[in-house]
Amino acid sequence: MVARNPEILDINPKTWLRPYQKTTLWYLLKMGLFYHFLGLILMYLGSNLATSVITGYSTPQIPVSLSLALSAGFLEEAVFFGIPTYLTGHPAVILASGIIWSAAHLFNTGIISIETLAYGGFLFSIPHIFFSLRTWSSGKGWFAIAFHSGWNVSLLTLYCGVGLRECNIINDDPFDILNIIMAISTVFIVYLAYIAKVKKKHVNRFLYLIPVAVLLVGLFLIFGNEIIIFS
Repeated sequence: MVARNPEILDINPKTWLRPYQKTTLWYLLKMGLFYHFLGLILMYLGSNLATSVITGYSTPQIPVSLSLALSAGFLEEAVFFGIPTYLTGHPAVILASGIIWSAAHLFNTGIISIETLAYGGFLFSIPHIFFSLRTWSSGKGWFAIAFHSGWNVSLLTLYCGVGLRECNIINDDPFDILNIIMAISTVFIVYLAYIAKVKKKHVNRFLYLIPVAVLLVGLFLIFGNEIIIFS
């Protein structure tokens, strides 16, 4: 039975590993905004604290294009939340995967140093873990993907509009194209898993081979490039 005040129940941290009380579009939007505004508060508090405490620290400016912001939502949701959801469906597994995703935000600059870590991005991502976990667990993973990508693009567009960032539709770096290809591949993997687990339809396992191969090659190219940079 749905609680009389489902919003109050769903913003209670005790329920943050459970599916939502309701899954209407408007309700999911409210939950998404709640978690992301909470993330903005953590981001600005953390960035200001880091600037005050760490000598020489300044908020890192990471080159991001609109195409990268859009495809990142698809790729990150599929890899860190969608696939774990359809592989196990256990909240602890999805939470662990989300923690890995969140921690990776610390190293967005590609330089491992206390003066360059992206503390703000890391703190912002923490509430998003619970938003995505709960949205996927509620059977509405499509909304998590759409909201994540929409939020990325909207926030980047706002920053660019007020002059805080420089905007490109797509960067010259081939990573943008690679990220789009990987995003399409991982979403296809999640779709196949959805068909098999939720729709209970037979899926030929060979259909997984191409998108998995694309994902592995993409990861190899990305991490190979990082190793070259660090060496």
